[in-house]
Amino acid sequence: MADSNSKAVTVFAVFVFIISLFSVGVFYLSAKTLFSTISGYATSVGEANLTVESVVTINFTTARINWGSGRVNDGFSSAGLNTFATNNVTNGNWSLQNAGGLRIENLGNVNVTLNLSGTKTAASMIGGTSPGYRWNVTSFESGACRNSSGGTGALQTDFFYVVNTSTTLFCNYFQFLDDRDVVRIDFNLTIPSDSFTGTLGDTITAVAFAA
Repeated sequence: MADSNSKAVTVFAVFVFIISLFSVGVFYLSAKTLFSTISGYATSVGEANLTVESVVTINFTTARINWGSGRVNDGFSSAGLNTFATNNVTNGNWSLQNAGGLRIENLGNVNVTLNLSGTKTAASMIGGTSPGYRWNVTSFESGACRNSSGGTGALQTDFFYVVNTSTTLFCNYFQFLDDRDVVRIDFNLTIPSDSFTGTLGDTITAVAFAA
């Protein structure tokens, strides 16, 4: 409170000093203002202010991948499954229900970083001899992801990487513009003939921060 009062007094003292130093000018301005009022001349200044809040929001617009039920064909040690539109099952009789991988959209109004994590490894999800569980991230809409050097494309887009159970940065600048705000996560699985049986799966978590 002491500091606040001190500042108020200082401002007042300066104001009085200026008035006394330029008292003639102040009187002249007052007379001019009066004349302007009588003559019907007036000026006014208005302001309009608003604040736009930053919103960080991402959403899985395609949130589920399902190959249905199947098995490794006789005579093969493993089968390969991926999320591409064609040739998505080899050496097995699974049938991919929804090609195209997972889709994530940036619904906010700022660019964000995109971080992903799974909860299982190939061994814990699929089991058996030499299972495989890999993913990669690409821009579903051209330019949706910009890397650290400013170029387009995700950081890990050239080939499939082993799914990481710890949070991993995949995109430095996931854009929010309507025509470039969707990325795609594709998967590549290797199912050995001695894998676990029953329903197998994992949960993928996406985390975003303002870039």
